[in-house]
Parts: sequence; C-alpha cells; structure tokens
Amino acid sequence: MPWRGRIMKTDLYIGPLIERSGKFSYETFSLTEGLRRSFAYPRVEEARYDRRAMIAEAGSGLHSQVHVCETLAEFEQLVEVARNAAENPDKMQSDSSQPRHRHCGDAER
Repeated sequence: MPWRGRIMKTDLYIGPLIERSGKFSYETFSLTEGLRRSFAYPRVEEARYDRRAMIAEAGSGLHSQVHVCETLAEFEQLVEVARNAAENPDKMQSDSSQPRHRHCGDAER
C-alpha cells in the first residue's frame, strides 16, 4: 500500500478518468455511498472539469479525507482496503493528523 491511513466511513476515494465506449467518466467510492460512476462525457475536457469540481467540493464537505487516485489500480486497491477495513471495525478510527485531501500515491507524512 502506498500509505497507511486509518479509514473512516466518510472517506471518499476518487478514481482516474476512464474512457469507455468513446465517453469519459470516473468513479467514486465511500463506505456510506458505495461505488458510483460519474456522468459519461463525450469530451475528456468536460470529464476532467467535473472530476476537479468533485475533488474541490469533497475537500470542503463532510468527508474526513479525500483520496485522489491517478491510476485505476490504485483506486481499486484502496476500495478493496476500505471494504476490508469496514468488515473489521477495529481498523476504522479517526486520525486528525492526516490531511483532508491527498493523492493516492502520496507517501505517509
């Protein structure tokens, strides 16, 4: 794992832009809302703008931490870790020393 943080129900994971059938979208995951896919945009610029807006909005909202993943592999790995941690509540603790917004590849501080 690229970093070891504590997982909370309100953590939000934002995946990279993905092209499917000529349309661009991204996925998000939180323990409370599950896996969700964004609107599928015909232009990559539109999808990129929407993803950036999601990152900015989530960083100032109710989420404990926002994890921005640059690769699909990172996103899928962290979603799996979060789901596994939810099954083991002892691992779900708050850590106020962690930044509210970080990229998945960031090293632990």
